[in-house]
Amino acid sequence: MEYKLYTTVDITNTGQYRSEPGREADRWKEQNFQTVLQTLGIRANISFKQSPIMKEISGVLVGFNTINTIHVWEFDFYTEREHFFEKDGDPIGYLLEDFDAVPYISGLDESMEQNFDVFVTEGLARNIIFQKR
Repeated sequence: MEYKLYTTVDITNTGQYRSEPGREADRWKEQNFQTVLQTLGIRANISFKQSPIMKEISGVLVGFNTINTIHVWEFDFYTEREHFFEKDGDPIGYLLEDFDAVPYISGLDESMEQNFDVFVTEGLARNIIFQKR
């Protein structure tokens, strides 16, 4: 199964795995990306061909509650088997459940103010959106 996520949280895959002076922001971005991978990995082994891509786009075009142009990270991933994330007939139900309230590091390259330093999967304040492709 193929999936896509959009988030207003900086999940840039920097490859900065160690803390080094002057590279703190790169390390924090990498930590956010690893948080996404680990949360996805609760239910399935996922694969991806490309790291998350940051786009400047009107938030409403991908489902966020703003018409302003914002930074949005897009990430495509897939699983080797179907229905890992399906809950009660919703193909992304467990993604919504698993990600809700997972903490991340804020204050990086986000352009939209975040109300909380946790992923919010539903409502007007949501900062992560999932789609089955």
